[in-house]
Amino acid sequence: MKNRFPTACALLLAAAARAGDLAPSELDGPARAGQVTAGMIAGFVVRQNQATVAQDGTTNSATIVQDGLDNEALVQQRGQHNDAGILQEGRGNRAAIDQQGVLNTAHIAQYGQQGQARITQYGNGRSATIIQYQGR
Repeated sequence: MKNRFPTACALLLAAAARAGDLAPSELDGPARAGQVTAGMIAGFVVRQNQATVAQDGTTNSATIVQDGLDNEALVQQRGQHNDAGILQEGRGNRAAIDQQGVLNTAHIAQYGQQGQARITQYGNGRSATIIQYQGR
């Protein structure tokens, strides 16, 4: 995986805030244990990664691994023995895989920022791969 410094930094700041190291005046309103507010992360609003997997059928597999911030991934599978994989790093990447049929394989890998990719497969025995790299 690529550099995780921004994520690690945000986690350290959030851990410090949960540990009670910040004065109440430094928080954006009351915080409960385990809750992280935007004010706790050095004033940055951090959007989390989002992933959705919907499967209808048997023996379908889907893998989504996201690193970075504000990435979204969607996998929809209908049928049997379909395989889908998405790996995203960076920020603001969007990826979707839609498969219908039997024995379809689809993989998307995106690095960098603002990548958009979509694979749609209808039928049997289809295969598709998208790899996009964009410098940080």
